Amino acid sequence: MNPLAELLLNACAETVIAVDAETLTIVSANKQVENMLGYAVNDLIGRPIADIEVGLQDMFFWEEVKNGTRQERHAVEGEYRHRSGNLIAVQKTVRLVDMQGKQVFVLSVHDITATKQMEDETARTASLLAATLESTMDGILVTGLSGGVRHFNHRFAEMWRLPMALFGEEDEPRVLKHLLHQLADPTHFREWFENMLSRPQAEGSIECRLLDGRVYSLSSKPQRLRERPIGRVFSFHDITSLKATEAQLIAARDAAQAASRAKSEFLSHMSHELRTPLNAILGFGKVLEDELEGPPHTIAEHIGKAGKHLLDLINEVLDLASIEAGKMRIQPTAVDLASLIEDCASLVEPLARSRQISLHVTPLEHNRFLVRADARRLKQMALNLLSNAIKYNRDNGRVDITVTAQGDNNWRLNVIDTGIGIDESDLSRLFLPFNRFGERQLEAEGAGIGLAFTRKLARLMDGNVGVESQVGIGSRFWIDLPCAQFEHAAEPVMQKTPLLAGAVSPGKSATLLYIEDDPLSQKLLSTVLSRKRPFYRILTADSGNDGVALARETRPDVILLDQQLPDGMGADFFQALKNQPETQNTPVIALSGNAQPEEVRTVLESGYVAYLVKPLQIDTALTAIDNAIPEKKS
Repeated sequence: MNPLAELLLNACAETVIAVDAETLTIVSANKQVENMLGYAVNDLIGRPIADIEVGLQDMFFWEEVKNGTRQERHAVEGEYRHRSGNLIAVQKTVRLVDMQGKQVFVLSVHDITATKQMEDETARTASLLAATLESTMDGILVTGLSGGVRHFNHRFAEMWRLPMALFGEEDEPRVLKHLLHQLADPTHFREWFENMLSRPQAEGSIECRLLDGRVYSLSSKPQRLRERPIGRVFSFHDITSLKATEAQLIAARDAAQAASRAKSEFLSHMSHELRTPLNAILGFGKVLEDELEGPPHTIAEHIGKAGKHLLDLINEVLDLASIEAGKMRIQPTAVDLASLIEDCASLVEPLARSRQISLHVTPLEHNRFLVRADARRLKQMALNLLSNAIKYNRDNGRVDITVTAQGDNNWRLNVIDTGIGIDESDLSRLFLPFNRFGERQLEAEGAGIGLAFTRKLARLMDGNVGVESQVGIGSRFWIDLPCAQFEHAAEPVMQKTPLLAGAVSPGKSATLLYIEDDPLSQKLLSTVLSRKRPFYRILTADSGNDGVALARETRPDVILLDQQLPDGMGADFFQALKNQPETQNTPVIALSGNAQPEEVRTVLESGYVAYLVKPLQIDTALTAIDNAIPEKKS
């Protein structure tokens, strides 16, 4: 080879190898072969081309040459063996030339290993993506920017029941048409779909319902290449079961709310209906008790006591039902146990004295033993335990009241008696409603509700109630409640009915209108007023509408309005009274059998001047009426 030709050959960027067409040995090569294969040029001269060309297609080519077929090849791929033994992917062009009368194959070769690796990686990525798309539970549809279908997975085809004719179909209108035919609202879907295609960077989602009842959640995001949108991906998720569950939950919630409303209405109605007849029993009993003497007076006292006991039982049942219905609301604050115990002990002391039972209260420092509780309800709980300790005690027995620490965060109020005790077999059922184990040994009033109510109340306040007992020795009941910080601890007193100032002087006339559908309640108030306040004139109405009309006509000084009337609720008629000029400033007193504090507070906040709970306390009712009379009548 002349020097110029050799210079040109070595300047070539590709590897060039010359192979004798007869012997198939290498007769020449340029310097690039050293970089690609690791051989010096002289080391390759005379070696068979088969030593470095090891690809299967390469071996077939040279076998054909041996057999007399001498064809050229253009840009074919093959494999070369590096001196180290590693295989190199190559692309080559083979030409047959005449070199000084000798047939020679000239191979122009370049290394494509990096390209092949990139192709393999791309193939692996594509395979992984395809596997991912096929393994997802969502149907996937990939479109171009203009909407042409590029790909969809089998789940998409399954969800939309695509016919085989549409597999591999890039005709977006045909696929979209197939989807639209199955939708309950195809117009909405089409508008959303087209909106997504018109905004390449947008993301969005909708729910679509099919005609057969299935529901899909559909979302769409841009397909991007280096932040540039190149298409759009639509994802379809079957939420039919989720929607069915959601519908069931909504139905259950609505049913629960309806049941809750029914419970509230039942409690309010039963409270009113049970207390209304007691209003007559206790009221007329009180009238007789005040007017009679001797044995008839004693009989009237017995009637009053029995009626009061029945009222207590009704209150307990309604309170327990209120908790069970989730309608009881507590108002936790810091309660001073020292004040509460002193108050409760003074209330039960007469009962204890009547049976020669001694009460022993451990002296406590005020504002040190504070618990987080509803003051009124805690007093009710403590009185329940103290009453039981006296009721089921023996004559000349003893009751101790102490406070101890229970762990780091609770105070325990203990009530210890020397009574009959409770058998161990009964302890597990002691806090169930309507259990009265003590009546086997003693005649004691009660319905067996108090302890069940007390425990439920304690748990509403994040506390608990427990007991230890030995038959014939006595019992220890306790209430555990969380400690509280001092914050001007609430006094444990019962809520009183707010009254207006300025009582009517005896002998001054006033007109009262009593709107009440119960004839006995009307008769009771008329009887009481005729004896206690003869200078008051009373008018009555049996319904709310009649009462509003009568009030407009007679303009009474005070209106007493029952809260549950045959033709509506008291709140509606109260508003009607306030809406007419003749009665808009007339004081109105509410009467109801609903003694729940929340109801009392709500009614008073609406504008009533007082709230009287049935059965009426005669003196309280008279005071409320007296104070409600406008001062101009004084």
